[in-house]
Amino acid sequence: MKYIYSLIDKDKLKKKANLKDDEKNIVKKWEFYNIDKNKEKKDKSKINGTEVFWNLGKKAENLKELYEQGFNVPDFSVVTDTYFKEVILKDIRDYFEKKGEYGEISDWNSIFYNEGHKEKKITETIMELIEEKKLQEDFLTELGEVVEEGKYYAVRSSSIEEDSKAFSFAGQFETFLYVKKEEMEEKIKKIWNSSFSPHIMEYRKKGKINNEINVPAVIIQEMVNPEKAGVAFSVNPINGNSDEMVISGVFGLGTGIVDGDEDGDLYIYSKSTGKVNKEIKTKNIRQVMDFEAKKIKREVINTEEEVLTGEELSKLAESIMDIEKYYKSPQDMEWAFEGGKLYILQSRPITTLEKSGEEKDLNETNTIIWDNSNIVESYPEITLPLTFSFIKGAYSSVYKQFSKVVGVPEKVMLSYQPIYDNMLGLLKGRVYYNLLNWYKLLLLFPNAKNNSKFMEQMMGVKKELSQEALKENIIEAEGTMSLFEKVRGKLEKIRAGTSLFINMFFIEGKAKKFYALINENLYNKKYNLKKMDIVELKKYYTYLENKFLNKWDIPIINDFLVMIWFGISKKLTEKYVGENPEEVHNILIAQKGEDMVSVEPSKYMEKLGNIIRSSPYLQKEIEDIIGSEGTLSENLKKKADLEKITTNEEFNRIFTEYMEKFGDRTVHELKLESFTLRENPLFFLKMAYSISRSSMEKVHMERDISREQEKIFEGLKIGGLRKYILKKSINYAKKFIKLRENLRYERTKVFGMVRNIMKEMAVHLKKADIITDERDIFYLTLWEVFGVIDGVTVDTDLREIVRLRKKQYEKYENSHVLPDRFLTRGFLGEDFYYEDLTVRNYGEENKLTEGKLKGTGCSKGIVKGKVRVVLNPMNTQIEEGDIVVTKSTDPSWVMVFPLISGLIVEKGSLLSHSAIISREMNIPAIVGVTGATSLLKTGDYIQFDGSTGVIRKINS
Repeated sequence: MKYIYSLIDKDKLKKKANLKDDEKNIVKKWEFYNIDKNKEKKDKSKINGTEVFWNLGKKAENLKELYEQGFNVPDFSVVTDTYFKEVILKDIRDYFEKKGEYGEISDWNSIFYNEGHKEKKITETIMELIEEKKLQEDFLTELGEVVEEGKYYAVRSSSIEEDSKAFSFAGQFETFLYVKKEEMEEKIKKIWNSSFSPHIMEYRKKGKINNEINVPAVIIQEMVNPEKAGVAFSVNPINGNSDEMVISGVFGLGTGIVDGDEDGDLYIYSKSTGKVNKEIKTKNIRQVMDFEAKKIKREVINTEEEVLTGEELSKLAESIMDIEKYYKSPQDMEWAFEGGKLYILQSRPITTLEKSGEEKDLNETNTIIWDNSNIVESYPEITLPLTFSFIKGAYSSVYKQFSKVVGVPEKVMLSYQPIYDNMLGLLKGRVYYNLLNWYKLLLLFPNAKNNSKFMEQMMGVKKELSQEALKENIIEAEGTMSLFEKVRGKLEKIRAGTSLFINMFFIEGKAKKFYALINENLYNKKYNLKKMDIVELKKYYTYLENKFLNKWDIPIINDFLVMIWFGISKKLTEKYVGENPEEVHNILIAQKGEDMVSVEPSKYMEKLGNIIRSSPYLQKEIEDIIGSEGTLSENLKKKADLEKITTNEEFNRIFTEYMEKFGDRTVHELKLESFTLRENPLFFLKMAYSISRSSMEKVHMERDISREQEKIFEGLKIGGLRKYILKKSINYAKKFIKLRENLRYERTKVFGMVRNIMKEMAVHLKKADIITDERDIFYLTLWEVFGVIDGVTVDTDLREIVRLRKKQYEKYENSHVLPDRFLTRGFLGEDFYYEDLTVRNYGEENKLTEGKLKGTGCSKGIVKGKVRVVLNPMNTQIEEGDIVVTKSTDPSWVMVFPLISGLIVEKGSLLSHSAIISREMNIPAIVGVTGATSLLKTGDYIQFDGSTGVIRKINS
């Protein structure tokens, strides 16, 4: 076929075409060409010696691609512009040449700038010639082969000028519905003629669009008669959120939505979680096809029934994501359901979104990937400026120090200063890892390639990075280094690797010295914060910063060893264990919790619970204290009050001992703005009371983990040497994991002292009338606080800064939460554009499919029970036997663990606090369950397996 390409029935079409065998391929293999200004790309295929120049246009090209990708597209054919160019345009040029008064009609400018401004007369004449022209028999024959008697078709334009990135002719050309075979010739001519209409010519003129005179290709598509239809955007066109697709639908035809006459149901669908926000409207009118009258019939329905069922919405959303993935750009689509079958009617780029991006003029070189992986355990939800300014500096100092330990050359460290200073980011009030910088940092350390994989396991990163220029800082630094410096750097790295290896055997002794350093400087009686003025407080802070942050090498070296040995032991387990290696590895690295400080709070809780259980009078006292929570914090502010909290001396003694040791532990304990247990012990008392009422005493400690581990090693069918190597790697992993938990406790002490220093500074700032409330200090940064002491701050009105920040953080609290992982480019101002990376990383893990959800099993055991979603244990009453579902945990949650029967956590890895402590306390647990707190609700009954990570909804 020379003039028409068809997707109706290729085999049938080839037979009808009656072509020779070597010519039939032309029907199967066809190409479109695009006109770029005055340039053409032409198909050199020939039929019967004649060159074929296919022009399908963007709409037909998209339909063809959708069809070939397996999407359900209504059958269609395309009348290319070949006939117009070869026959009609030739006649038009001949006509004007004979006239001789208009000059040569070649491109659009030859009409626009014709001498005497006769463009209107020229276009009117062209339109008359097209309308009057009788179409040749060979063209009509081809048309008759693709159009059937009795069927209805939609006839619309598909110009190369439409829907392009440079400009859009959307809605400019003619479209006809309910067209029968006998009307087809007339409608095709009308669409050709629309290319010369006054508004199209003006559009070209203003857009300075000039190319060879052309007409649109014409799509002839079989009409569907849908029960429901609408439009969809693969990203939110209003706010640019790439995680949100927007779907609008009505009953009947979608023309009402497209034309803006009808307001359909609105669905905002999250690609990362599958969560749907709906706005169900009252649908007043249903537009349907009236085939006899050949028009759209409007039926009054006035219904609030939802347009899409859950199954239809899922099917549509999946198709939208697949189409966006294929085109690699946001798409604007039209869709319809007929007889339960989904049809994709059209897909084109969202040009308005692209223009918005152009207006922002993003700097493509500033590409950053943000990931909250395991840092969300320490800094969940909103984090205030004082905390962020402190931890940002701490991370920079600590990792710069670690680089020295591992022998990084001075010039490389100098080049890496921007990396050290930007390990973390604060976006819309929440803390994220700058993930590219973490990967760049790992390149400095021994065995960098394997370490990156081990880091991903440790941090809970779902997908490794690739295609990023991670070595740019090293290359830049090495360009300034002499050969001697490069050789020395390599030798230093070898020395550092040896040093790290030696540290494996001596790190426990070094850790004891580190503990002594912390205690000596934090609890030295000569430092009385209450008696210090603000300058002395600043000096003490600087003293501690120099004392600790510059000697934080032991915790970081141990973290590095945890990462290495956990990775090695896991790799060896996968190699030597046949079935369920991940489950086996979880069992092998579990410990009884002996000498692990993180488990100690639960032991204290059980002691206090037993004391309360054995004394009815004490029970009543605790009940009264809990009941008076409005006055509790005032009554118990002083240490003396805490020591006499009840009349039971044994209870008071253990309670006071706990507060001395763990009083700085609290929910979100690494946030300086958090209230500690010492400040508000109500949560602690409530948990002790709940445990006293529990029948689950010691239930989590009954498992003989050592015997289980012995059985695993006994059952391994490997040689003695391999078994020895595996055992050694497991023992090293366990040793460094235990030490890591204990060193974290020391970190809590340091944070507690920094918190206390800042609170005392706040007292002085309030007295000086610089801030209104003592807690206002948490809305300031360290450099702002120190700036008003040293006279170096630019903005001295701290009251106004606090006021503005409180307003901003209130907005952050109420705005949508950024994804767990996303990419940004250019400047990161108030409303920055980001690309959600969680969809491609997490895949199907975040969908509750057939009542089943999956995460990473980290603590063995099958448990059934009732779900309690807990975002903050201080604000939620946890009951005995609950299966707790939460976003993340921190060390303070250990007080809750004696009550619960199972734990499900959205964030975290096999080395997160949730995983480690649940293993030590024999609590079945699963981490990394994306969207768990949304997909599971309080009161749901579930069964889950802490080995496989599979969660199932069950009947109660």
